[in-house]
Amino acid sequence: ERREPPRTSWILVSEKTVGSKNLAMGVNETYPGGMVPEHKHDVQEEVMYFVAGEGKFVTEDEEIDLYPGTVIFNPPGKSHKILNTGDEVLRFVWIYSPQLPSHRK
Repeated sequence: ERREPPRTSWILVSEKTVGSKNLAMGVNETYPGGMVPEHKHDVQEEVMYFVAGEGKFVTEDEEIDLYPGTVIFNPPGKSHKILNTGDEVLRFVWIYSPQLPSHRK
């Protein structure tokens, strides 16, 4: 069964939520068969900590298996996508620094 939307993201820490000026943090859930489409952040560093499910982190030069406990650092300007390859929700905590413009007031 495919869920709609195929992924959901919650912003927990940002300028909008708690007044943070330098970073944003939240949680993403990507459902089985879903993905975070390929994208890049021009100035943001991103850290992802995977807490549930299985998937793949894909860039132009590598593919990393994701499972609970995996930590990914993605530098500014590097295109990436995330695929849920398992039968359960792929859940991860994300941190951006600096935060995205959409996370600001």
